Amino acid sequence: MSVWSCAISDDGQIFTRRDHMKSTLTRRQFLRYLGVGSTAALLAACAPTPAPAPAATSAAPAAPSAAPAKKGLKVASINWTNAHGWRSTYDAQLKEVADKYIAAGVVSKYQALCPNQDPALEVQYFDQCINDGYDIILINAGGSSGLDASFEKAIAKGIIAVPVDNIYPYPGVVGVQTDQGVWAGVNFDAMVKHFNGRHARVVNFSGMPGTTGSGLRGDIWNAKLKENPNFEIVYRGAHSWSDVESKKLMAEVIASGIKYDAILTEEACVGILQAIEEAKAPYPEFMTSDETVAYIRMLARINAEKTVIDFQVIENPPGIGASALKLAVRMAQGKQFKDGALKKDAKGTLVAYYTPVYTVTPATLKDALQMWKNAADTDQMSTYLSDEAADAYFK
Repeated sequence: MSVWSCAISDDGQIFTRRDHMKSTLTRRQFLRYLGVGSTAALLAACAPTPAPAPAATSAAPAAPSAAPAKKGLKVASINWTNAHGWRSTYDAQLKEVADKYIAAGVVSKYQALCPNQDPALEVQYFDQCINDGYDIILINAGGSSGLDASFEKAIAKGIIAVPVDNIYPYPGVVGVQTDQGVWAGVNFDAMVKHFNGRHARVVNFSGMPGTTGSGLRGDIWNAKLKENPNFEIVYRGAHSWSDVESKKLMAEVIASGIKYDAILTEEACVGILQAIEEAKAPYPEFMTSDETVAYIRMLARINAEKTVIDFQVIENPPGIGASALKLAVRMAQGKQFKDGALKKDAKGTLVAYYTPVYTVTPATLKDALQMWKNAADTDQMSTYLSDEAADAYFK
């Protein structure tokens, strides 16, 4: 038997958790968030209002004027891969919200599809959903090309096609994404603060080149590296957000004799630390973010007696898929985005950004361990918008 519980944070985010009554059942990655900041902040429970955008970029494509039929909306999710914990949590929290909508009669059918990193199958699933008459298609695509014809057909049929997380650049759509500029900036600025102008040798791992998330992070980090010449990049690699791959790459770095002081990485930190510990190599002075619970537990063990590794964790929540569904349902109901609620990304696509707020540092590590004490190592520290926070995007 499983019991579901949920809490709403002071920033209008929902944190969910599944408490198990029998150990023989499979743990699902639904987590309970106990709060961000002080107790007083918890009691406030205020929903976030998206930051305003310049007037020239704030206009939203027109949403359908008619309310959804009584039979409810048909919703499909296409997720490029579910090969690691982040994507699995993305699927699970999306389904959680979809199930609530089904129970309320807002959604009549929810279908989750995964092409397992097969571009041809991704197109096939997209076209299949169009032909089957889905009202909403959420797509976390594998790249930024190859789907134009599918988007064109979806829009022609009045289907709300929403690029999620990886923003596919197609005119006339509204994407939903965590603000990667904030994520990248907070991580890099923490590294700047730690070294305070000292020379530092940096190992830099990107996630998946070609996706908008990795591209945005990389652009910001490269610009900041130019502004901070004390940082010397001694190695660059891409681990596809996989701990298996990051462990392999870090082992190669160590075996090659490369010396390092900092790890600037787009997540997959558990694999990096595993490689270091298995090789009995030196720990870096500083590491960036990963929302996997195992990461903060490893940091707590390493830093048990003193701060060996300074670090910065800031959420990049898999719950962005669940947030996207909440926004897409409101679009289907004919609601219009507030002026300034949307911004244009670098390729001109309108995006509803979620601003990450939850962080863990050495100063808050003890609180984080308590907060996630009942989570599995593979669980993700993940949030998504409350209904009130989702409503705040609309007029």
